Amino acid sequence: MRRDATAQHGFTLLEIIVVLAVLGSLAAILTPIGFGYIEDANIRRAGVDANRLAIAINKMYTDSGRWPFYADGDGPSVYTAGTDAAVLTSNAVCSGGSCTDDALPSDSTGGATWDLAGDKLDNLRHHLITNTPFGSTDAAKDYVSLGARAWKGPYVDRIPDTDPWQRSYVVNVSNLDPQIALNSLKWVVVLSAGPNGAIETSADALMSANPAPAGDDIVARVR
Repeated sequence: MRRDATAQHGFTLLEIIVVLAVLGSLAAILTPIGFGYIEDANIRRAGVDANRLAIAINKMYTDSGRWPFYADGDGPSVYTAGTDAAVLTSNAVCSGGSCTDDALPSDSTGGATWDLAGDKLDNLRHHLITNTPFGSTDAAKDYVSLGARAWKGPYVDRIPDTDPWQRSYVVNVSNLDPQIALNSLKWVVVLSAGPNGAIETSADALMSANPAPAGDDIVARVR
């Protein structure tokens, strides 16, 4: 049986080049759109995470009458610089009362607010989920869990280790010092440094009633 010669005809080199050019053009058009949707979803997720954490911190304060920074068991109106936490993060690892975080965002505010390299860190989970400040195994270092002003957590079901750009969420809890609150309007926030991974929002200055984040930072106000 004789085969039809036209049935054996393949694509010519020119046809292949044209098809590849069309596919390349479509990819060039659609790729930025796809990445844009992904980035929008990441920004929304970071905003939801930050708001959940801010709400949890305020719930803890409503129950216990103290903010999540303390380690020494002092009264709720006492903040002890150097021993109480200055910054809570979502990825801190603690051992022997000392905590480090290898996913901290960088700081482009000049260190005026977020001295992440020098500040005393603790993990948000220790205050909002497990009641073990600085990873303590000593109940005397925990928040009081009985009585009218007791820690009644957990205040949030889970805390992601990092934001969508693999950087820690951070909270400048030292600004929750009641003595600071009496004398200024220093801003306290749960912050994601956003896509660029750098903190650009200075929370260590007098702010308006509704301050706005700088750069691409994503924040939820605690106080």
